[in-house]
Amino acid sequence: MRSASRRFFAALALSGAWALPAGAETILGPVMAEVTFKTRSADLGVGYTWGNGVLTYGGHDYPFEVSGASAAAIGFSSGNSVGKVYNLQRLEDFPGTYWALSGETTVGRGVAGHLMENDSGVRIRLDEVRTGGRFAASPSRLTIRFLPEAKKAILDGTAKKD
Repeated sequence: MRSASRRFFAALALSGAWALPAGAETILGPVMAEVTFKTRSADLGVGYTWGNGVLTYGGHDYPFEVSGASAAAIGFSSGNSVGKVYNLQRLEDFPGTYWALSGETTVGRGVAGHLMENDSGVRIRLDEVRTGGRFAASPSRLTIRFLPEAKKAILDGTAKKD
């Protein structure tokens, strides 16, 4: 329980940071990579999100899938996100479970921002455009897994940073 409380308060503190001006981004660490996401969310009390994305790191693209859950949400929406990745020291630190406090109110079309962090200290700041009809306000958890072609590139050594 204590670990969950720490994560909750850390996510709470970081959740407002997505709206910081560009000059204040140094609080998140150095920008190391970029991501794009395409996700869908369906909810009836407990929500589920799924989709895919691409990490651009060291001049290479690494495809991944994303799935996760939120605690209090209702509706359906889909969205496209672009973001920056901070504090990514090794490619192997990117996949994992990311935690965030999320809020969304989408009626037709809306915009959102998220700041997520995983256990390796990697942070992702996302700007998102969503369509559909959904209301959500809860802690959320997203799991990112590299797709087989990304894993192969990493193992073959073609994923080395320039």
